[in-house]
Amino acid sequence: MARAVPTEPRANRVQRTTPTPRRGLIRNFEDILGELRKVIWPSWGELRTMTFVVIVTVVVVSLMLGLIDYVLTQTLVKLEFPKVG
Repeated sequence: MARAVPTEPRANRVQRTTPTPRRGLIRNFEDILGELRKVIWPSWGELRTMTFVVIVTVVVVSLMLGLIDYVLTQTLVKLEFPKVG
């Protein structure tokens, strides 16, 4: 019977890297501000449109979940506690 021999027995090991030295707090904030300058910010019109879409979506999904909850609650109440007599 043939045996499977792994070609690289330690290929799955995680390689450890040396930790980077701590940088100053000011340098970190400079990096953050540099990244924020690269962001393409939406215009006010786009922002209003996206906000409206999010609010409408939240309202629609809330109504759907509320309706599903109501239907399931009424159905389960009738199944669990049928009227006797």
